[in-house]
Amino acid sequence: SSVNGVVGDVPGGLLHARVFEACERWSGRDAVVWSGGVMSFGQVRSRSLRVGRVLRDAGVGRGEPVVVCARKGWEQVVGVLGVLAGGGAYVPLDPDLPGERLQALIERTGARVVLTQRAVARGVQWPQGVRVLALDDDEAWAGVAEEPLEWVQEPTDLAYVIFTSGSTGQPKGVMIDHRGAVNTVVDINERFSVTAGDRVLALSSLSFDLSVWDIFGVLAAGGAVVLPDPDGTRDPAHWADLVRGKQVTIWNSVPALLELFVEYLCAHDEPDLPLRLALLSGDWIPLTLPDRARARAAGMKVVSLGGATEASIWSIAFPIGDVDPQWRSIPYGWPLTNQRFRVLDSRLRDRPDFVPGELFIGGVGVAMGYWRDEERTAASFVTVDGERWYRTGDLGRYLPDGTIEFLGREDFQVKIGGYRIELGEIEAALLALEQIESAVVHAWGQPGGPRRLAAYIVPGVGHEPDADEIRRRLAQKLPAYMVPAAIVVLDALPLTGNGKIDRKALPEPGEVVRTPYAPPNSPAEHILVEIWGGLLDSDRIGIHDNLFELGADSLLALRAVAAADTAGLHLQLNDIFANPTIATQATHTTQT
Repeated sequence: SSVNGVVGDVPGGLLHARVFEACERWSGRDAVVWSGGVMSFGQVRSRSLRVGRVLRDAGVGRGEPVVVCARKGWEQVVGVLGVLAGGGAYVPLDPDLPGERLQALIERTGARVVLTQRAVARGVQWPQGVRVLALDDDEAWAGVAEEPLEWVQEPTDLAYVIFTSGSTGQPKGVMIDHRGAVNTVVDINERFSVTAGDRVLALSSLSFDLSVWDIFGVLAAGGAVVLPDPDGTRDPAHWADLVRGKQVTIWNSVPALLELFVEYLCAHDEPDLPLRLALLSGDWIPLTLPDRARARAAGMKVVSLGGATEASIWSIAFPIGDVDPQWRSIPYGWPLTNQRFRVLDSRLRDRPDFVPGELFIGGVGVAMGYWRDEERTAASFVTVDGERWYRTGDLGRYLPDGTIEFLGREDFQVKIGGYRIELGEIEAALLALEQIESAVVHAWGQPGGPRRLAAYIVPGVGHEPDADEIRRRLAQKLPAYMVPAAIVVLDALPLTGNGKIDRKALPEPGEVVRTPYAPPNSPAEHILVEIWGGLLDSDRIGIHDNLFELGADSLLALRAVAAADTAGLHLQLNDIFANPTIATQATHTTQT
């Protein structure tokens, strides 16, 4: 049996058209708000139309990819709206990606134009022949007319491409059309009564699809997008200032960030916040989190949303009321409007109630496929009973009341801190290092609890690999959250009887050979020893101990950055990954 969301009329129109209608209706109202300023709907409209005009004059065709590579700021909003107004499809790429990866992705899109900011433009080596336009270069845009443009796309044309981790070492570019994205955005706005009085705190990176609703959903309703400072996207004290000072009503993030926020609020005894709705998605929600969050914002509704980037942001929802102490996890819920789920066995037959199978998503939101990758598109998008379905690789089962229970991944893809990670992509990066003969990556920890990545490597003949050096090399190629916390050197990988790698036989990264204890010397080292001691529950961390081998991961690194900030030490998240010891971290801090 398949579980259907309510079948309704599929809303027509284009993703950006609704925002431009709001711009005309509410031209004087705040559309984009940040700690240092504000941009009205009218200003967003005129800037976006100029971008659209330049792209049209450059000959950008219907659904042609245009890269938007910018840090948090109004430029992101104007960039994506301008690309769609011009007729193209936007491709968000994070300017903080390692340089090699960023260049390779731009080349893969075939984009002829990149929209960015002046500061980013100076720091990146762009591929040859790509036209780079800085959105914050006022002189460059001054001469461009801002008359209205006729929209050239159809609802079935490409709206955006978002790259996610890929198993072969190549990220996959998910292609979403206007119709799928509009269906989700309209559904969420109606379902949760999003109005012009709402404001969302846009914490997600532009290259994470939660940002699609932050921009196109909230602005279409006449609400405002509140942007954190570029270096404050991971700072709970900054979030608290914005939520209170800018009257934020909607929280939309992965659960780990709300948990970080609630921890901060509890430690600082903050007054009740104006939040009315928290949308949580992208990872397991800790069972205690909804009640702890509601204790900080009375009357806030907490909703679990699920789905896949391949199915237009979200496909399933569960409003979290009282949490049943018997639950093992928050239920996955019921499909959204015009979206469908099936639980199928390996031969694509429906599973009965209670029997686990693979979750498939169908309906209006299903992606067009992967950018220029027919092979992976054919593997992930299948036709069952004459309809196209996306095979999620997630396990689930039906319950008799029609809800779906989510049971985790069935393959080598894991979620850590809300990021989708294909272990094969990390393995491919390890095998590209000359000193490594063979490698396998495994995620330790229970779903719903903290998880950490461990890499198991067999060195080539005559090589003695250095774990810190391997981690540094990986950080030049992979985003920080994909760099394994532990690196374990083995003589050989354990194999099963039929010659496959036996993951169950991999040793736990567990007991680490500690370096001789070295006490802290400088004030910064003292503060960091205290912070990491608390996070890792250890009262004897030496300044030369490798924190990742002691159990640090990307979420604990976030907490360390927040705690350091509270203690008056400024530490960047990337510095922690590049410097796994307290001694080296201390040299990268600035005191405030």
